[in-house]
Amino acid sequence: MISAQFFVSTIVILVVIHAMLGGTAYLIFLERKVAAWAQDRIGPNRTDFSFGQGDLIKQIPLAGGFLSWLLVGPKALFGLGQALADGVKLLLKEDYTPPFVDKSLFLMAPALAVIPALIGWAVIPWGGVVAFPGIELFGTQLVESGVARVAVLPINLAVIYILAVGSLAVYGVVLAGYSSNNKYSFLGGLRATAQMLSYEIPMGVCVLLMILMYRSADAEVIVQAQTGELPVGFSTAWGIFIHPLLAVLFFICILAESNRAPFDLAEAEQELVGGFHTEYSSMKWAMFFLGEYMHMITGCAFFALLFLGGWDLPIPVVSLLPEVATGWLGLLVVFIKFNVFAGKVVFLLFVMMWVRWTLPRFRFDQLMRLAWQGLIPLSLVMLLLVGFMVFMGVQGWVWYAVANVAVAIVAAVVGPLLPTGPKVNRKVPLAGSRFSPLEAEPA
Repeated sequence: MISAQFFVSTIVILVVIHAMLGGTAYLIFLERKVAAWAQDRIGPNRTDFSFGQGDLIKQIPLAGGFLSWLLVGPKALFGLGQALADGVKLLLKEDYTPPFVDKSLFLMAPALAVIPALIGWAVIPWGGVVAFPGIELFGTQLVESGVARVAVLPINLAVIYILAVGSLAVYGVVLAGYSSNNKYSFLGGLRATAQMLSYEIPMGVCVLLMILMYRSADAEVIVQAQTGELPVGFSTAWGIFIHPLLAVLFFICILAESNRAPFDLAEAEQELVGGFHTEYSSMKWAMFFLGEYMHMITGCAFFALLFLGGWDLPIPVVSLLPEVATGWLGLLVVFIKFNVFAGKVVFLLFVMMWVRWTLPRFRFDQLMRLAWQGLIPLSLVMLLLVGFMVFMGVQGWVWYAVANVAVAIVAAVVGPLLPTGPKVNRKVPLAGSRFSPLEAEPA
């Protein structure tokens, strides 16, 4: 007989993994539409599902009209076939492997980029807790009844698991750069190593602070503490209201860990041709971007878990839902909670894309300075301050929010006054150049 938790976890696997794989394809479509919105153009809106045979489909007797509407559709179904066309293109492109690469590592790198992204979301509590009624067939109990979490892996160290799995993503990028036997790829791998290791420090401190606030590393408990279902921690408000500064720092770290602009220094086309994936093509190249978008989904789910209350909404429809969904009607409750959580993830993904097409790419020294002279000191100051407040037993989320705002104001005032070290990227006078001060005529 199958346990209720095993059955629910299996259903979550089947639903979420297919939603992520299909959603990744249309995240690329959404990215193009967001880029078009930011650049005041239309974006893809003509690609349909006819594979170029629209005229032939319209000539099919009887079913031609229906197939024409279904496959070609009004206005080419708004370009929704673009994702399918991109997938077919990548599958049919030549899969070329350069002759002087380290083949074992070269083939392993794309897999190492995807696998951590495929397992990172396993501990996310997508729909709370459900009292599963069990399944009986012909007098035989197939699935026992019982209380189960709507998650694949309901463990007590869920947030630590996400951090541990997320840190493995750097190996795919580094091995891709190292095994390609290309100097541009190698530089991209070095950049990715320095970047991911640097931004994991403030991310870890932010997670430690949220564990300190909610007295648990269990993802389910953290969400229930924010919704008020469990009297744990020092507040029942969403994490973004308790720690707005930490929410900003954490979101910046997610962008950096996902190699998203303005932190995409590992693949800067202007400097490194294509960066760590310069020598990759076809589906091996596509796997890196599959991993990137899946890391974005996992990172946004992690952010919603810590700072946006998971499945909670500040409206009675969701806030008044029972803590434990009971019976078959409870499946409706789980469905509502799941879609609320997924809606928050989609919104955060849109913000990530918005940032990409709004802000210019950092220079590498600016990227490292932001981490070591900005995010890491701020997160450590917040750790000392919040640790002291928790030790003193300060109650109420307002005091912690005030502490966050105070630290942000002090940092904005004191930061520009701190020593910055030697000036980098300075202009060097070059004899023979058009505007060389060495050859300028005296006034």
